[in-house]
Amino acid sequence: MIQIDEAEVLRRRPALDLVALMRQTFGAAANGAAGGAVRAAFTTPEATWFGAMPAWTGGARPALGAKLVVAVPANAARGLPTHRAVVVLFDPQTGEPSAWIEADAITGMRTAAVSVLATQALAARPVGVHAILGAGVQGRAHLDAFARGGMIEWVSIWSRDRTHAEALAKYALDLGIGVHVAETADDAVGAASVVSTCTASAEPLFDAASLVDGAHVNAVGACVATKRELPAALIGAASVVVDDLAAARAEAGDIVLAVNEGAASWDDITELGPVLEGHVEPRDGRVSVFVSVGLGIEDVAVAAAIASS
Repeated sequence: MIQIDEAEVLRRRPALDLVALMRQTFGAAANGAAGGAVRAAFTTPEATWFGAMPAWTGGARPALGAKLVVAVPANAARGLPTHRAVVVLFDPQTGEPSAWIEADAITGMRTAAVSVLATQALAARPVGVHAILGAGVQGRAHLDAFARGGMIEWVSIWSRDRTHAEALAKYALDLGIGVHVAETADDAVGAASVVSTCTASAEPLFDAASLVDGAHVNAVGACVATKRELPAALIGAASVVVDDLAAARAEAGDIVLAVNEGAASWDDITELGPVLEGHVEPRDGRVSVFVSVGLGIEDVAVAAAIASS
C-alpha cells in the first residue's frame, strides 16, 4: 500500500489534465460506468464533523475507494487547518488496499476543475471578466484552475477579510491577470460574466439583480442544507445544474432553501453529467448556475490518477 503526502500530490498535479479527467468521470457516471453513495456524515458533541464519500469509477482506469474528511472548527484558534482529508484506494479486482493519499489539495483542485468544466458547458461567455467571492483555499484553487484554462482576462475578488482578498489579488497579478479588490460582493459580481462563490456563508452574498443577464455562477461553498451563498430569487430565475441530484437534495442549501421558500422547483434542476453527454438540456434562465456539493467519484478519480502518475 503506497502512501502519498500533500507535497507529493502537488508535485504530481501539473502532469494531470484535471478538467479532462472530470469530463470523463461525469460522462462515465451519466452512462452508468461510475457512481457512489451520498456523503454519510455526523457531528460530534465537540462540533467535529466527519464525512465519508465512497465511490467507484470504471473505464480505462478503474478505481475504488473513499474520501474521509474531518472538519474541526476549533482548529482555527489553534492555528491548524479546519479541514483534513484522505482518500483510501482499493484494488477494484481483489479489494486489497492499494493507496492512502492526503486529500486536502485534491479537494480544492477537483472542485475547481469541475467548476471550469461546468463553465465551459453552461456559460454564455466563459472567457472574460471573472469574480471570485471568498479568498481561502477554494478561492485560490478556482483562480488557479481558470487561469490554467486561459479563461480569465480580468478578475474581481471579494472576501470578508480584506487581507485575504489582497493576498489572492497578489497571486492573480503574479499569474499576469488584471485584478480588482472589491468592497462588496455586489460590486464584485456587477461586471462579471463568470462568478465563483467559494465562501462559508450561511446567507446570500449578493442581490440577484447585481448579476448581468447571461452571467454564469459556480456555487461551491454551501454544501449543507441550512446554508446558502445565493439568493432564492436567483435560483428561481436561473438555469440550474447540479453535480448530482441525490446529493443536492440532501446538501445543496442554495437550492433546498429556495425550494422550501417556494422560489424554485426540483423539477427544473438538471445534472451536469447528462448535460455533458447530450442526454438532457437545462431549462432556459436569465443566468446559468452550477451548484456543487462535491462527489466521491471526483476524489477517487483524481486520487487514482495521482497514484498512477
